[in-house]
Amino acid sequence: MTTIQTGITALLKSAITGVPQQLPAGFDIQTAAPLIQRHHMVSMAYIGALTCGIPQQDPLMQQFFRSYCKVLQISERQMQALERVFAAFEKNGIDYMPLKGTNMKQLYPKPELRIMGDADVLIQMEQYEKIIPIMESLGFTPKMESDHELSWQSADLYLELHKRLIPSYNEEYYAYYGDGWEFARLQSGSRFAMTPEDSFVYLFTHFTKHYRDGGIGCRHVVDLWVYLRSHLNLDEAYIQRELEKLKLLEFYQNMRRLITVWFEGAAADDKTDFMTEFIFASGSWGAMDSGAISMGLRNAKRGGSFGSKLIYVWRHLFPGVALLKYKYTVLQKVPWLLPVVWVIRPFYKVFAEWGSVMQHKRKLDLMSQENIDERRQMLQYVGLEFQ
Repeated sequence: MTTIQTGITALLKSAITGVPQQLPAGFDIQTAAPLIQRHHMVSMAYIGALTCGIPQQDPLMQQFFRSYCKVLQISERQMQALERVFAAFEKNGIDYMPLKGTNMKQLYPKPELRIMGDADVLIQMEQYEKIIPIMESLGFTPKMESDHELSWQSADLYLELHKRLIPSYNEEYYAYYGDGWEFARLQSGSRFAMTPEDSFVYLFTHFTKHYRDGGIGCRHVVDLWVYLRSHLNLDEAYIQRELEKLKLLEFYQNMRRLITVWFEGAAADDKTDFMTEFIFASGSWGAMDSGAISMGLRNAKRGGSFGSKLIYVWRHLFPGVALLKYKYTVLQKVPWLLPVVWVIRPFYKVFAEWGSVMQHKRKLDLMSQENIDERRQMLQYVGLEFQ
């Protein structure tokens, strides 16, 4: 690990534990700031820096303090809006299961240390017609629909109502989870939750999905560590059995070792250094170039390097109604016009969204056989593969 990487992880550990950690010789928070900001870790780094004795009067610390205050306000508004949604669901008998960051915020020493771009909640699709007027009454408007999510936004919260825990195009993970309700256990009223072990397996599967699909940032490694610190009596044998079914056991063992290096003083090795470099290079949710190469690798499983490009082009030329109806709103009322939109859309892209066309071209260029082979080797080295 580099001096900057070691210093940043020391700040994160200080923020979570409240115990000042020894910063490495030569570490400069000013130099580390761009990486901290790219990984959306300013609030954690600020509290960690205060804990480690970095003066609050430092100009960068003043900048971080202003960012921390903004994150605190956003976090409070998000949680209040989420509670209103949950109360409305309870009142109307809507089954729901909070997921990911919605649960993780409660495990951090301060909720604002765990920023949340959106809130994820699993719903029963047969109840969705009943959910729509509830969301509208709470001031939410529909934003988009994807394979596994229905997104709604209010002034205070971006909410993703999950149709299923895992996208269906992540075939091997979807085969394990289905829509996810098999893992749900009633808590009270209409609120459901997974067991602590199943919650961790899901958290790790989601982490893996992003790592494999293009990269994931440092704060998600902190999520795994915080969860493990908060649940000291997990049934480890059960977790490993389930991860073996998902073909994630080797990667899990490597990640557990990386966590001990980052936060528990264990010695690094070539593999943990390799994973550390990849995670720090990823930014908060991975890089576009990395994601394009991983997409090419996934598609190449079906048709080789050239076939992966054809699959990419086909999917972007002819997406379904669910993906287009919020941009081309006529499809909400007249879905059979989809073929007409397919014909018009390429011309619109060329004349009005040329930047988007060039971005697609760049992604296709990245899907070379050389890049795909290198990504396959990178993933296999840490115990991952597209099945």
